[in-house]
Amino acid sequence: MTRVYLDHNASSPLRPEARHAVLAALSEHGNASSLHAEGRAARARIEDAREAVAALLGVPAKQVVFTSGGSEAIAAAIRGVTDRAERAGGRIVVSSIEHSAVLEGAKLTARRRGLVVDEVPCERSGRVDADRFSERLGEDVVLAALQAANNETGVVQPVEAVGESCLRLGVPFLVDAVQAAGKMTIPSADLVAISSHKLGGPQGAGALAIRDGVKLDALIPGGAQERRRRAGTEAVAAIAGFGVAAAAAMGTNLPDLRSRIETVILATFDGARIHGMDVPRLANTVSFAIPGVSGELLAIALDLEGIAVSTGSACASGAVEPSHVLRAMGCTGVESKEAIRVSMGWSTTQDEIDRFLAVLPGVVERLRASVVA
Repeated sequence: MTRVYLDHNASSPLRPEARHAVLAALSEHGNASSLHAEGRAARARIEDAREAVAALLGVPAKQVVFTSGGSEAIAAAIRGVTDRAERAGGRIVVSSIEHSAVLEGAKLTARRRGLVVDEVPCERSGRVDADRFSERLGEDVVLAALQAANNETGVVQPVEAVGESCLRLGVPFLVDAVQAAGKMTIPSADLVAISSHKLGGPQGAGALAIRDGVKLDALIPGGAQERRRRAGTEAVAAIAGFGVAAAAAMGTNLPDLRSRIETVILATFDGARIHGMDVPRLANTVSFAIPGVSGELLAIALDLEGIAVSTGSACASGAVEPSHVLRAMGCTGVESKEAIRVSMGWSTTQDEIDRFLAVLPGVVERLRASVVA
């Protein structure tokens, strides 16, 4: 049985061209800091990747710093800016639906630096009001952060409007574009974080774009790599694959598979909910819930049918907790635990969507029957 993979927001399958780039780089052994031919070859792969990632983000290549992934890029931005902040005390302003890398990173830094994390709530639609966010900005704000698009619901956030407010007030602005890169245009910001494996590149690589003039301390000090903003020998193979995936993502136009999924779900299941349905969303993401059906059990049942999706809950140490994103949108704990996320990407086909939609009703019927029994 050929499996159907519909969890690209968790990790997208490695693109064939990215795999080729990784294997080619692994066949070499130069250190990019060395002056010999092998070192120069490794350096060339890194700089080619930097150009590709920069083109994807629409920034000069010199602004791109490679990291081990999106979480490190976010941590480097939060720690780097707040450690250099001249203002004593103050606030870090974030939205309530940020990825945990932002929320937990901000809280950790706040404890270290004696700062306050100010969370701006979202609307029931899952979208943050730009004016409401901007009203929280002021002279005491050392950093503001807003994701470009939510990883669970796909809801696109008003980063351009918020960015303009931050620029006007002189507040450093971080955009988590991990889910959005390659799926929408990313407005410029002081700091932009992205990840390789969300684009079809290898896991273990990411990047932070740092606008000229933004001052931040290195999260990893030491050598002169990455313009002294991230010390350590570069992971050439992962970076090379990242660059190829970034270039490929620029030319990717996903078919409108989301609309078909939502139309069928709403027509098939009474009371079904599409989270964020009435606001702009990424074209690849559907978050839905079927009343009375556990998202966890539905994901497990679909997995047994050869279909990979994710739930709207977070699992830690064996305990499944309601999604903080859905709770921020006003969902109850029960409603949050009914959520399922379907996320598509470069490898998704119409046939795969057809199979998912064909299998779903029978799986739901069996789960409902087991509850009644």
